[in-house]
Amino acid sequence: MLSLQKLMDQVRHAGLRVTRQRTLILQALCELDGHAGAEEIHRRLALHQRDVDLSTVYRNLEALRDVRILSQTDLGHGWAEFEVVGDRPHHHLVCQRCGHVQELDHACLDAMGDTIRDRYGFEPILDHWAIFGLCAACRAVDSGT
Repeated sequence: MLSLQKLMDQVRHAGLRVTRQRTLILQALCELDGHAGAEEIHRRLALHQRDVDLSTVYRNLEALRDVRILSQTDLGHGWAEFEVVGDRPHHHLVCQRCGHVQELDHACLDAMGDTIRDRYGFEPILDHWAIFGLCAACRAVDSGT
């Protein structure tokens, strides 16, 4: 996880202002150390008596996502989850039945990215994906083994 100071440097480098609200939101994300939704971040700020409106949290998360300081994904909970973009992309396999989340190696998506670039001339952003399906345990129950 990047330090808060390095994140603030990235914010400046991306051409965004380093505001009090933006700093508090990134600090909360660093403390949560993983995926978090806007409402969870808002609750954390309120817990520490930091008055930041929920709409401000949403706007800042989206702005930070747009400059790729944060990534956004859907892990099947019904809301967008955000995470600080790290040194290496990572992805998740999410079981639609039991909810188990397993990390997926980025190497699995490398060839797909190459195919998309070659075939369509499109540069995909493949830094944080969630792929839904059934885990091995749930598949075993279905097959009766």
